[in-house]
This record gives sequence, structure tokens and C-alpha cells, in this order.
Amino acid sequence: MTKPAKRTQKDKIGIYIKRQAWILFILILIVSILDTVWFNSSQLTIAKNTAIGALLSFVTQAVFAFFIFWYTGYRARQHIVSQLYRGQMAKWLLTVFGFALIFITVQPLSAPALFIGFMVMQISHSWMLWHIR
Repeated sequence: MTKPAKRTQKDKIGIYIKRQAWILFILILIVSILDTVWFNSSQLTIAKNTAIGALLSFVTQAVFAFFIFWYTGYRARQHIVSQLYRGQMAKWLLTVFGFALIFITVQPLSAPALFIGFMVMQISHSWMLWHIR
């Protein structure tokens, strides 16, 4: 019998990002159904804004993960630490400019739905990272 291959941290993050994509898809589906049934909205304003907020959170987390795992291995530890700072900076800049762009361009806008979508994805990110560790 062969031993199953040990998953690296990079593999775990890849699985995590795929799970986050599924959470994003399920969130969009649930909110679309709720918006149609509960709010009788033909434009799906709440669903669209929730989806945009969730998508912004997903993209910023994916960019952060990309920066962190640019370098791997023990010898790259100095690069990994610097990439951690760069990734966090890129994540925050994308978040700030993303929200600014959304508030300027998206009409009609439901700010509570936008922030709820963003927060649901942030909570799911934290929950999944807790399970990875």
C-alpha cells in the first residue's frame, strides 16, 4: 500500500479557495431566491448588491492568498514575510478602491446588502482558516 500524498499548505489554500467559490455561489443563489420571493423584486437589487459585496471579499482574499504563496519553502522565509505585508496592503487597497468604485458606479445601490454580502464572506473566510489550522 502506498501512503497518500501529504497535502501542503498551498494545496490546502487551493481547496479553501474552491470552497469559498462554492460559498459565494450558494450565497448568490439564496439571496436571489429571497429577493424574488420575499421582496418581490424584479430588478434583484438586493441580490445584485449582496453578490457584488461577496465577490469583492472573495477577490481580495484570493489576491492575498496569491501574494502569500508566491514563494514557498524554508529558504524563502524572508520573502514570505515581505509578501505577507504586500498581500495585506494589496488586499486593503483593493477593498477600499473596490467599495469606492461600487458606490460611484452601481445604481441602484443597497448599501446594507452590499456590506452584508461582504461580511458573510469575511466570516466564512475566518471560519475556513480556523479549520485549516
